[in-house]
Amino acid sequence: MAKGMSYDKALVEADTTERKERRHAGDVAKATHRGQQLPDGSAAHERLWKKLENGINVWVVNGRFVRSVFDIDFTAGGHDHVYEFVPAGEVWIDDAITEKERGFVLLHELHERNRMEDGVPYSKAHAESSRKEFWCRHHPDELHDALAAEGWA
Repeated sequence: MAKGMSYDKALVEADTTERKERRHAGDVAKATHRGQQLPDGSAAHERLWKKLENGINVWVVNGRFVRSVFDIDFTAGGHDHVYEFVPAGEVWIDDAITEKERGFVLLHELHERNRMEDGVPYSKAHAESSRKEFWCRHHPDELHDALAAEGWA
């Protein structure tokens, strides 16, 4: 971009380079048994954080693996209503997110998934979840109650 390339073109080139480096690191070959099978989303699981009463499983996942194998733009977390590679009934939190940040990301993902489960489109659910996350980041004493309202008991 410093040499005049547009952001959009620079992003495409950067992603191409990053994908090449990720393939070179071997994550894709491991996940697909050298291209012999489709990758399984559960291969990203690091540890089950919690099973919720509503049947949702919250997993801490290997974010590097997710970015290498499924989506180079995976950031912080996600769930089955947004990402086709996340198994049904799961919410994922990237293992690169610090313990201090995980509760806020969890709130965002649970709220967004719950709203989408109720039929709210992604764009609206995401915007609402971002506002709720922002509020709790500035009022951390309210995080526990906000999480409880989303099924985290």
